[in-house]
Amino acid sequence: MFAGIAFAEAEPDKRRSPATSVPSAEPTDVSRAFEKPDRLSDATVAASQFNWLVMADPVNRVMMLGDAAIPTKQQIYRHAEAAVATFLAAFLHPDKR
Repeated sequence: MFAGIAFAEAEPDKRRSPATSVPSAEPTDVSRAFEKPDRLSDATVAASQFNWLVMADPVNRVMMLGDAAIPTKQQIYRHAEAAVATFLAAFLHPDKR
């Protein structure tokens, strides 16, 4: 499960928690890549970039616009999918894509 999806499914009072930016233990292509850091060009940079690809826009909108800007589950899914595609294109070694 991606961090953005966990955010969408969180109870409203927990949506603001920094812990929502941590992916769950459910295996994904992204988490599998982090399990084998040699598959990534630079694992530390990749982890930071992935976090911000997923969290930056939704968090920024809510900070600036308030609760009315909390994205729908569908918006979160689309955003998370785009973030993962961007992440994999940028950080996964070409021979591991």
